[in-house]
Amino acid sequence: MSTPRRDRLYPRPHKTRHAWFLENDEPGTQPRQALIVSWRRHSYQWHARILYVVDVEGDPDPAVIERWVPREALRPVRADPNAAFGLR
Repeated sequence: MSTPRRDRLYPRPHKTRHAWFLENDEPGTQPRQALIVSWRRHSYQWHARILYVVDVEGDPDPAVIERWVPREALRPVRADPNAAFGLR
């Protein structure tokens, strides 16, 4: 007897933690993949504490940057673990 589908699937995350981060609006600026750690509100504006990776010239290991950024600099990435692992 097979396992019911609901028992084989991972629950969808309630919060989006993955995002694209755009540091500035200058042409040629590449968005970075970011992980949202937490949120705070100050004077009716939301800011996210994020982590992202930067390649360091001459070093084989990247640097991990942590900083607060305005909500407007982020775009959420909706992730479905079932699709990622081919369970759909």
